[in-house]
Amino acid sequence: MAQPLPEFLRSLGKEEIKPGGAYATRTALSRLGLQSKQRLLVVGPGAWHTAIYTALMFRVQATALLASADDIKPCDDAQLARRLSGEVGSVTSLPFEAQAFDAALVEAELSYLEPAKQALALLELQRVLKPRARIALHELAWRQAPTPAVEGRLREVWGAVVWPRVTRGWWDALEAAGFEAVQSELAVVSYFTRKGLETDEGDNALHVLHSAFESEAALRRFAAAYREFQENRRYYGVMIATARKAG
Repeated sequence: MAQPLPEFLRSLGKEEIKPGGAYATRTALSRLGLQSKQRLLVVGPGAWHTAIYTALMFRVQATALLASADDIKPCDDAQLARRLSGEVGSVTSLPFEAQAFDAALVEAELSYLEPAKQALALLELQRVLKPRARIALHELAWRQAPTPAVEGRLREVWGAVVWPRVTRGWWDALEAAGFEAVQSELAVVSYFTRKGLETDEGDNALHVLHSAFESEAALRRFAAAYREFQENRRYYGVMIATARKAG
């Protein structure tokens, strides 16, 4: 079975595997309005590393939701380590008490869930946030409603079923879960853009491209994904949204 596209890119040595790249993470965090000592929940691929970054840059108490305890890596800075924690669990059944967090950052997580589980995950996130706490997320999105053919091509190049929504669909999902004051922007999928590779990978971009040429199978898959996201870029985007828990 083919690896999902982010894992395939990771196998080539790509370090940033979220569709919106570093831009989406930075933008989402900048709009959360984090304050020192607040409790932040981080959900998504690379959550432990993002938790380290936020604890360092914003001096928050960052908790990463992890797929496995093996995702926790040692932190040599004792003061920073005291602001970090990790819990193994699922976004559809969070292992936290109600109203435990001041803010949540969700990255490239909900698009992997079918719509009913997306709704359940958002309800869980709403449950563990304090009243009027803020959530920021960035997820794969449709720039316009896709044709069945485009949906099929996305499944083919992604190597897995994913469930993006149009922007209004993500807004509706947030509001249905008890969030308000939704704001959003639609960014590009940065995997294959020159700027995205330069920003996300730096000098490592050359290694990623070289790895794609090391086997015919890898080159075919890389080229097919590149071609799809270029030729149909009017369909593909990343929604970066913030909202506030009602109440």
